[in-house]
Amino acid sequence: MNEMENKASRGSLPPGINDDITSDNVVNTVTLDEPLTVNERVFLFFRIHWKGVLSLIVPLILIPIHISFPSEKYQWCAYTLVLMAIFWITECIPLAVTSFLPIIIFPLTGIMSTTETCSCYMNDTIMMFLGSMMLAYAIEQSGFHMRLALHVIRAVGYSHYRLLFAMCFTTMFVSMWITNTAATTMMVPINFALLQVFEDQNILKIYDIGADGEKVASDITTCYFCAATFSATIGGVGTLVGTATNLVFKGLFSRMYPEAPEYLSFPKFSAFAIPYMLVMEIFLYLYLLVVYLGYLRPNSEAAKKARMTPSGIEAAKIAVNDNLEKLGRITFWEILVIILFISAILLFFCRTPQIFTGWGDIIPLYFDIEDKKFVNDSAAALLIGFLMLLLPSSLKFFENFSAKYYGDLPNKRIPSVLLWEKVNEVMPYSFMFLLGGGFALSNAAKKDYTDLNGKIGTMLRNLKDLPNSLIIFLIIIFTVFTTNFASNVAVCNVITPIVMQLAKEINQNPLWYNVAAGFSSSYALCLPVGTPGNLIVQSAANIPTSKMIKAGVGPSVLTITITWLSVYCWAPVIWPDLLTLPNWIE
Repeated sequence: MNEMENKASRGSLPPGINDDITSDNVVNTVTLDEPLTVNERVFLFFRIHWKGVLSLIVPLILIPIHISFPSEKYQWCAYTLVLMAIFWITECIPLAVTSFLPIIIFPLTGIMSTTETCSCYMNDTIMMFLGSMMLAYAIEQSGFHMRLALHVIRAVGYSHYRLLFAMCFTTMFVSMWITNTAATTMMVPINFALLQVFEDQNILKIYDIGADGEKVASDITTCYFCAATFSATIGGVGTLVGTATNLVFKGLFSRMYPEAPEYLSFPKFSAFAIPYMLVMEIFLYLYLLVVYLGYLRPNSEAAKKARMTPSGIEAAKIAVNDNLEKLGRITFWEILVIILFISAILLFFCRTPQIFTGWGDIIPLYFDIEDKKFVNDSAAALLIGFLMLLLPSSLKFFENFSAKYYGDLPNKRIPSVLLWEKVNEVMPYSFMFLLGGGFALSNAAKKDYTDLNGKIGTMLRNLKDLPNSLIIFLIIIFTVFTTNFASNVAVCNVITPIVMQLAKEINQNPLWYNVAAGFSSSYALCLPVGTPGNLIVQSAANIPTSKMIKAGVGPSVLTITITWLSVYCWAPVIWPDLLTLPNWIE
């Protein structure tokens, strides 16, 4: 037993301290018998307990927000907003726990009643989130997404250019309908299987040796795995159900401006988002080709490493075919999932398509109801989710009618298309609280409660002299930068209401700035902490943070540029009202 282990075994260190110190090599050059200086004690204390310290001192530091006594309601609302923003960004306490603060603060300060506050945590947007998760988990449980990915790879081809194309666009397409995290996770074993085949053929190396002798992802490995998580992020913006941030900025807009037409319906949203998404994915693909595979640089080292031999191509074919053989023929379960999923998409598109009378338009007309938003997408999502939980995943129950002997009868229950037990284990309920916390903040900031929006707008009026195009560009840059360090949903919750109020104060349509901030909050492409998909590929492939930053800087610049051009030029084509100030703004 060495000296450090011996010292720890005698109880000289508090529980947990030894692991934290040794893991970061804080005391590699000293022995534990040496006395600690005051500075060292302070450093170790804050290094280990910084989250607790932050959660204690931030509420105290923010007290000056209450500049008058007794405090005005808008000051309490601002205090809650800043406190939650800091807690969300630093994650010093869990994101969902931070989201409970409005339920505590708003009733105690007279802003909103407990009933009004709690109603923000269960509404149409949150139920739509729940329904979209059910659709996504049904696809995952059936395994259809894996079959789809392998078939696309086999159809596209096996050179690096073609494989990367298949990886990027398959992940993008899948991520339009299931969570970004799930789409990224799906590609991890596929990437490893193909890269292992190429390594066995001496075409490439999956890992390089780092400075300390550890295995780190090679450039080609970094390319494939970052392509997966970046494509999943981009694919998530393509439809309303692609990622939670889409539902957040739609929900924030509808709550702040309930009289506005349904600009962010499924068809309108997709009409803007799908072309925009495809352009971003194309540029991401080209960027990865140039940087990692030597496209347009035939004599570069990257181009030499990307050359594929005929034996390598043949081995990749065999690997993909083997995986498809393991999956077997398409199952009744997968077929039923496809039918139900397509039904859900058709219901979304045909509810209020605005180019013909949809089923969501017929119902209020039939019952003589004036509210045109009487039926929303959550009804369709949960209808399909209910059917998935109800319908069987196989036709074995017919054996009950054809069996001649007791031994021919099925001996166990037939699982449903969507297994609730598994869904209940993985459903991100904490995100529902996160959404609700943002909606509660948005509601409290209205003129009817605290008019915090009006106060913020007054402070931001000085920006009215700047060109609208520049303001949109600054919003996008700030949001993309911030979302790399914090939860996408939290960033969207904080920034979107502020920029909508800014738009109102400088006589611009709030929907314009809502769309700019809402889409931008998804693009955490540089840091592992920005999104779970980045963490998954970093841990799976041992990608150093420096390599991920290098891979993500270019796509981040591209997404900022393309988002700015799309929001400023393409969005007014889809929503002509962006160029006007409609009556619903008041």
